[in-house]
Amino acid sequence: MDESTTRQLSDILSRIDSTRGMDQYMEIPKVAESCQSFRQYFHSLPVVQNMDSGDLIQKSGLERSYYYQVMKGTRRPGRDKVLRLCLGAGLTLRQTTRALELSGNAVLYPRSRRDIILTVAINQKAGVDDANILLFNYGEDPLS
Repeated sequence: MDESTTRQLSDILSRIDSTRGMDQYMEIPKVAESCQSFRQYFHSLPVVQNMDSGDLIQKSGLERSYYYQVMKGTRRPGRDKVLRLCLGAGLTLRQTTRALELSGNAVLYPRSRRDIILTVAINQKAGVDDANILLFNYGEDPLS
């Protein structure tokens, strides 16, 4: 959503004072499209669509059953699990940030030592193992 569209939506939202108006607002295509779940967003990414689930499970280091529970929406992934999936899929920092937001987890914070290391790992297209080695080398906890 570009800035002008966001501004227009914000203006519309500022005038809504009823649940009926809110329901109508949420039907606006740009709003509805932006309210995806983590799993919908994750599966919509071309890089993920081009990956075999088995390969993604292996690269992320997640247990097979946990992965499928997350992808079915029966389990909410924690922050480290989302980061593992994003690193395993080779997502960009922007895509990773959106995935963290949609999963209800905190985004990477530029003043957190651990998050700085993870950001660099994402920018380097590092895998989970390489990210964990980098975290270890700097005395930080690995991705759980």
